[in-house]
Amino acid sequence: MKVVKFICDDNLGKLARYLRIMGFDTSFKEPISDSDLLAAAASEGRFLLTRDSHILDKKHPFGVMHLTVDDPPAQIAMVIGSLGIQVRPEDFFSRCSRCNDICHPVKKEEVVDRAFPFILKTQELISECPSCRRLYWRGSHYRRLLDELKSAIPRECVIGSWPE
Repeated sequence: MKVVKFICDDNLGKLARYLRIMGFDTSFKEPISDSDLLAAAASEGRFLLTRDSHILDKKHPFGVMHLTVDDPPAQIAMVIGSLGIQVRPEDFFSRCSRCNDICHPVKKEEVVDRAFPFILKTQELISECPSCRRLYWRGSHYRRLLDELKSAIPRECVIGSWPE
């Protein structure tokens, strides 16, 4: 399976978050010039996702996609479907949605001072981002996000089965 890395312009923050949740290495840039955005994409080997049609006139070695829809689930369908990217649900929730680093499982004892008591009591699996130290667990938001992704991603682009 080909590894795809993305960079999203400042108009696609929600899409960047969803792509990270799906396990894709996704950089998100606050407002910067088109030339700086293209330079960052080129130096990091990233496919550029943008809402800015003017950027299409500029050359970029790794590809550019102009997204014409506003809704993040529709944007996901457009990116995954148009590029024919294979998605593995087992990769979902492996990255920090805030800073893009890869999360790692932690023992409850290691985060007892930072996790809500209810989470420590009810969750078996807790992950932590090593960069920003944000904690992740499979609460009600997990099922909601999974359902959103399941409805957005074209079935033919999914490798493996969806988690229960």
